[in-house]
Amino acid sequence: MSGVTVAVLGTGRLAHALTGALTARGVAASMLSARDPDRARALDADLTVLAISDDAIGPLAAALAAEAGEPADADGTSGVVHCSGALDLAPLAPLATGRRLGAWHPMQAFATVDTPIAPGVTWGITAEAELREVLVGLTATLGGRPVLLREEDRPRYHAAATMASNYTVVLIDHAARLLQDCGLDADAALEALLPLVRTSLDGLQGVGLPGGLTGPAVRGDVGTIRRHLAALADRPDTAALYRAAGRAAYDLLVARGMDPATLAAVDAALRDPGDGTGTGA
Repeated sequence: MSGVTVAVLGTGRLAHALTGALTARGVAASMLSARDPDRARALDADLTVLAISDDAIGPLAAALAAEAGEPADADGTSGVVHCSGALDLAPLAPLATGRRLGAWHPMQAFATVDTPIAPGVTWGITAEAELREVLVGLTATLGGRPVLLREEDRPRYHAAATMASNYTVVLIDHAARLLQDCGLDADAALEALLPLVRTSLDGLQGVGLPGGLTGPAVRGDVGTIRRHLAALADRPDTAALYRAAGRAAYDLLVARGMDPATLAAVDAALRDPGDGTGTGA
């Protein structure tokens, strides 16, 4: 979007990626540390982006409001947004006078400060109409997909992002430990798993849900499930994760058309023998 000036407050991974991506696409964007003594000048931009940790957003907004005072533009055409996925607009309330408030969150993981913003990323947007139009335009400029969210839906939206991204890494970590038990070193274990994960995602992209689910539960291979859990007896945390993930697949198995008897057998195999609800492994 030509003509829009953007000031990014923050120097972390998202701040670097966002500033670089906007600049590369012709948007006048600058990055400023949230600890800079002159940080309030960021509010002179058409859009100020608080790309900082969730807990720091409220205190920074209050400090900026005290340092900058009320804006000269009484019509409130400038905007201030945070990049939290889970928070509503309440932490920005100190800046509400004369400014439009919003939230603009990319559904992407940023592993390092050099991680670029990927094309096709979904951006969760919450804002009033005028600012919403600006954020939708900037999202398009970045090659992203805007999703408009109510304030009350943001925690659920962010929980979805956390489960899909962060907890995938947790699952891979547990899987890598199992491969290390088999004699692979840490690097080799990860190298073995990443192509599997990528091909699983490729399949999911190709056929969607529930068809993207594969493995012994889908096949009704109760014997394999029991052998897995027997092998995990010395790793109770991983076994608990295996059981929970397997039982969480129940709706997918039903959607795949699994018959009730097989479904019951899979469920029984996955239950912890100590919970009193099944025979377990």
